[in-house]
Amino acid sequence: MHNILNNSKVFVFDLDGTLYDGTVHYDYYANLLSKEISENKRDLFLKDYQKIKDMDHALTIGKVYDSELDYIITLDPITMKPIQVHTWEGQLVSRDKLPKNYDKQNHFDLPFIPVGDGWWLPLVTSYHYGARDVYHCYDRTKEYMATSEFVIPYIKGLKEALQSVKHEKHLVLLTNSDREDVTRLLKLLGLTDLFDLEITDGKKPLETEKHLKNIIKEYNVLPHEVVSIGDNFMNEISPALKLGMHGIYITNQPFEQFSETLLVVNRLEDIFKTL
Repeated sequence: MHNILNNSKVFVFDLDGTLYDGTVHYDYYANLLSKEISENKRDLFLKDYQKIKDMDHALTIGKVYDSELDYIITLDPITMKPIQVHTWEGQLVSRDKLPKNYDKQNHFDLPFIPVGDGWWLPLVTSYHYGARDVYHCYDRTKEYMATSEFVIPYIKGLKEALQSVKHEKHLVLLTNSDREDVTRLLKLLGLTDLFDLEITDGKKPLETEKHLKNIIKEYNVLPHEVVSIGDNFMNEISPALKLGMHGIYITNQPFEQFSETLLVVNRLEDIFKTL
């Protein structure tokens, strides 16, 4: 870890789930979504969501949900091609029962839903139970997060760690959140004016590679001098590794550290001492 961070010239950070922690906002979102589900299925939704949080379900962060066939797809972490497909109940689906060319489809566009971070777990569960057109629930959750009722889960030591490297490294923020949301969250976190470049509305994972290539060009660096840090493997890590960059993947779920250019940590704080 020491060499990767010291030899890198650019750090690219995700925002949601990376620069702040906690799951209260996800649970608030799940509660709103539960009201969009028929009353006779609401308890099943809440039970499945709890199982997923307890990692006692086929659906986990890093997989893809086929909202049309109700399948859960496990992708190869580098090629992003399906290697296993399960039913919602966890039964393995044999290849001969899959649609033709299923492994060659783009699994990032509807009806496929990449489960990149905690936001997607309640949403996908609600889709399984018949909910649709529920973006207003996400909006209401974001509105809740802007009130004094929501206490943002700070990561202790983050501001100091970023300040300590700001004059030696380029710090970039690359997020799918919109400009207004980013400005508000950075102010709450005390991270305003710490980033050299803030890319909002990033449309990850579809446009991650484009943004990373632009960052290489902007700072005139080599791919291996850039490290992408985030909690969403599909959005932040896989595209970076594909381009020859380093990745630091934040996850509390079991994950094989399969490459010398990849570091897997449980918490962002795990890299602070090195910084």
